[in-house]
Amino acid sequence: MPADIWKTTACPYDCPDACAMKGRFNGERVTLEPNTLIPWSTFLCEKGRRWAHRAVSTRRLQTPLLRKGGSLEPVSWNEALDTWAERITSALGRSGPLSIFYLSSAGSLYFSKLLIPHFFAALGGYTTKKGNLCSSAGSFGLTETFGVVPVSRPESLADHAGGVLFWGRNALETHSHVVPLLKKVRHRGGEVAVLEIRATPTTKFSDRWWRVNPGGDWALAAWLCRRVLAGGQAAPGWTERVTNEEEFRASLEKLDDGALLNAAGLSAEAGEEILTWLLRFAPVTHYPAFGAQRYFHGDDQFRWIGALSVLLGAFDHPGGGVAFSKDEMALFPDILKPLQKNVRRLPVGTWPLDLEGLNPPVEVAMVSGADPLRQNPGSSAVRRAWKAIPFTVCADFVLSDTAEASDLVLPVTTFLEEEGDWKGSYWHNYLVRSERVLPPRGEALEELEIYTLLARRLGLPCDLIALKREMDRSMRANPALEPLGEGIYRWKEPEFWSDPKSRATLPTETPEAKKGPEGSLRLITFHKKEYINGQSWDAPGVPSRPVLSLNPADGIALGLSENTRAFAKRAGGSEDEALLVTLTFDPSLGRGYCILPQGTKGVNLLSEPLASPGWGAPFAESWITLAPAEKGTAFSPSGKR
Repeated sequence: MPADIWKTTACPYDCPDACAMKGRFNGERVTLEPNTLIPWSTFLCEKGRRWAHRAVSTRRLQTPLLRKGGSLEPVSWNEALDTWAERITSALGRSGPLSIFYLSSAGSLYFSKLLIPHFFAALGGYTTKKGNLCSSAGSFGLTETFGVVPVSRPESLADHAGGVLFWGRNALETHSHVVPLLKKVRHRGGEVAVLEIRATPTTKFSDRWWRVNPGGDWALAAWLCRRVLAGGQAAPGWTERVTNEEEFRASLEKLDDGALLNAAGLSAEAGEEILTWLLRFAPVTHYPAFGAQRYFHGDDQFRWIGALSVLLGAFDHPGGGVAFSKDEMALFPDILKPLQKNVRRLPVGTWPLDLEGLNPPVEVAMVSGADPLRQNPGSSAVRRAWKAIPFTVCADFVLSDTAEASDLVLPVTTFLEEEGDWKGSYWHNYLVRSERVLPPRGEALEELEIYTLLARRLGLPCDLIALKREMDRSMRANPALEPLGEGIYRWKEPEFWSDPKSRATLPTETPEAKKGPEGSLRLITFHKKEYINGQSWDAPGVPSRPVLSLNPADGIALGLSENTRAFAKRAGGSEDEALLVTLTFDPSLGRGYCILPQGTKGVNLLSEPLASPGWGAPFAESWITLAPAEKGTAFSPSGKR
């Protein structure tokens, strides 16, 4: 492939920015640049740039691996597929199709991943997950409020918002392409404000920030709703856009201002300051965080934020709504969606616990676009469950934690080695059709090809490659898409807030926050700009030992010193699950909680495998204890003292 030919592609990450890229390959090196036909793809972040090195990394899997005698050994594709087919056939004969478990996640958000379930439908059914690790509870709360997860276009924020309020969202690290829009708001005289549990790059960038308690966003939103109504400051037409005005008002009257502010962790003065800011810079775009819904009451967090936006004129003023997420695959052709019959679904956060005692049992499990042994809460439970399944398969491009623990590992291509796939965004309204930038590495195959070959061995009428071609034809012919250039399309997407038919059902109940055991700290995990979804193997500067941050007063009360080692253990958990961490004191944190970066090895030993409304994974409902590592009485990961 000539080095001067640029190909169109897009970053596959579970990231709202969904950057369009141009790529080329000179036979040895991949070069990637932003494709500015999408106005938000003005630069590539650290994670996106690393794909140039990942694609040709020596760590790429080059051949299938099959466990023999306790270790993974290279085998041919014929042996890998034959073994896999035999195990599926045997499981189907004994226990039927529900004994086959397919576990997928958001390692790649390309449209073709939605075609893989056709294989399992051809088997007659399967077991899979319900919900996702990132946004289920928040999306559930918004859907309960608005009927859908409301679409808020970036242009509305950029052109109309007088202010932007981030409810815990560290956008400068996890959504960096929104920054030019924030600067446009400032240029018009507006401001950016943040509600957070700690100092972050986003709080430093913002014009002001207020510290709130973890999970206290709903209480602040409810208090603000009370104050807005009491002061007669609600948007004039809000009552016409809600279905339950009287019930909502009655529920607010029962609430106590002091209790709400206490739950939010704010003084009355701070609350009044936030209210004054909201009214001064209206219309304000409300930007809640994915972390804000990682609680048992994560759905309520979003219901109350949504209610506040309605009172402040979300339906009346462009730029005044909630911007959270949306279905990035909304334009996937309906005709190509697989029939979902005879499907058994297990919550994404608790499936490792739910596998035990299932009838029929899971006998063969396959993982796609995920690394559950690192990403899922309760790593020990995940590992035990994975080991208990008779035959496990992992498709990946490197040897992830899950791949290393599986019986069969399949080398797959990256998006840079695939042609004719589509990528949308859960932030903006542009789509990208991908082109192949470089040939497949080694014996790596596209996942659709792998499942098509497996289907042939099983005698199933399932050609996923043909379905992908049909998907591509359908997408290119979609009249809702406007071509802007090679492989770049703009969707004439309607915005929820400007639709006169849009309505809201406001919350009438308040949650009760959970408390941890005496002497424990709530664990909050967060994403870093250097890596995403547990893919930290090639990220720069990842410490060999996780760094845990806590308030200095909590550290002193526990007899801990800064910059020393400590053992962190899940409250009530086994000493075998303790994690050795380095402590650092952060005075920007409040009391009673601590923070750790997600994605680093071992962190989810400390999180609980739980399920929240909407089948979310409430990572923030995990509580840990700390003990100095230097003392002989400290517990160790091996259980020895």
